[in-house]
Amino acid sequence: MARNSDSKAASVEQSASAARFERDGSGLYIGGRWRARPDAEMMPLVDPSTEQVYAHAVVPTIADADEAVLSARRAFDSRVWRDVPVGERAVIISRAYEIVLQSLDEIAEIAAFEIGAPVQITRMMTGVVGNVIAGMSEIAVSEGDVEHGNGLWEFEIQRDPAGVVVDVVPWNSPFSGTMMKSAQALLAGCSVISKPPPTAPFAVLAWARALEAAGLPDGVFGVLAAGAEVSERLVTHPGVDLVVFTGGTAVGRRVAELCGRNLKRVILELGGKSAAVVLQDADMQLAVDSVASGVYFNSGQICSALTRLVVPRTRIDEICELLRQKAEGVVIGNPLDESTTMGPMATEDHYRRVLDRVRAGENEGAKRVYGGIRPDSPDLGWYVTPALFIADNEMNIAREEVFGPVATVIGYDSEEEAIAIANDSTYGLGGSVFSADHERAHRVASKLDTGSVTINGYTTNLLAPRNPHKSSGIGSVTGVAGYRSFSSTRLINLQAGAKAWRPTELFADNTN
Repeated sequence: MARNSDSKAASVEQSASAARFERDGSGLYIGGRWRARPDAEMMPLVDPSTEQVYAHAVVPTIADADEAVLSARRAFDSRVWRDVPVGERAVIISRAYEIVLQSLDEIAEIAAFEIGAPVQITRMMTGVVGNVIAGMSEIAVSEGDVEHGNGLWEFEIQRDPAGVVVDVVPWNSPFSGTMMKSAQALLAGCSVISKPPPTAPFAVLAWARALEAAGLPDGVFGVLAAGAEVSERLVTHPGVDLVVFTGGTAVGRRVAELCGRNLKRVILELGGKSAAVVLQDADMQLAVDSVASGVYFNSGQICSALTRLVVPRTRIDEICELLRQKAEGVVIGNPLDESTTMGPMATEDHYRRVLDRVRAGENEGAKRVYGGIRPDSPDLGWYVTPALFIADNEMNIAREEVFGPVATVIGYDSEEEAIAIANDSTYGLGGSVFSADHERAHRVASKLDTGSVTINGYTTNLLAPRNPHKSSGIGSVTGVAGYRSFSSTRLINLQAGAKAWRPTELFADNTN
């Protein structure tokens, strides 16, 4: 099964590195100031790879939430950022990213402590986000503030920033998620309050430091690593115009409910149980490589991973053996070790949840081919080995999002059945189709009820619009559509065309 890295040297480095968190133990950045309250309640933060406390962070209060919104509102209403030309906004955000790169090794170590992400994964994801920021900057500049058009009327559409944005980022990727989404909102001219999980505030604070050093005005960006009660205050606060939530579907429904009470705009990127439809003529190794790149990435804590393999029933044994070989190449160990490719689960609760779902899968009759257990080493940490099941699509292991390194193979006998299985899910985030016949793959892809499909590969195209289907969310935060989500529009009718309906003509004086 999966190999384990030698983490003795990394453990020594881990102990030495932990002291850096004490230089800023607050976890709060409000109004351009680093907040530390001597009398504040402090929460211990636990390293997922050692199960040891490595730092403490302030527990934000309702008063902190109110102050964060007030600061963001003042900054927005003062127009100190929204009136900066979009090209200059792009320069400042790009400068912040360059500052991040200067301290990337340190940020990668922080992420290792916070969520157990191997340092090489954080470096890679930061590079991906840099490409997104560059691409979104080009989109923002080309979009401009005014769009002209003709129809029955000559018109223009004026674009304004959406206002104060609360960006609730998930615990599996708080740093890269914050950078990517907040950069788009800032490019649009919004003020942003980032709400990372209370268990992982420090990497996001590194982005705040970079924005501050790059010249972002005070109050335009804030960080509040709040728990559930304070987060609800942020979401429902009348000073907030738009909520962007990335996370689980159950909490997403709660966020949508709270926003709906006041008709507050909301964007939701939620869970997934994406299918890889492997047709009979597919390159099986390519399919397996694509599945493994998502299911084993970040310990399987990734919403778009291809966790359901819909394969010809006659080729189940073949694909299971290829997946076993990929699993054996995974290196489990200390996230600070450069050779580690899979770290622990991000939290103890989630670690136990993944193991529980593996046990439940066996209990309901699914066949566990391998994995899904705690490895013999490292001795401590919330580690789970890569797992594979063979199941029917009606089983919970094939329907519920495990959010761990767990994949399920589901057999089929015909192309129509494969499509039906792929679509028989409450989720609709991503998916892939594998076939040597591109036209056939394209035909099958067009029948999948999901927001994104890749042909002969696995990818998340973060510069193209993607709207999740079903319980996977609402709205887009990618591509032109994603950028426009952070704006509001105003239609100006300029001059009526010949075919325009003019209600004033009904009341014209025609007596002459």
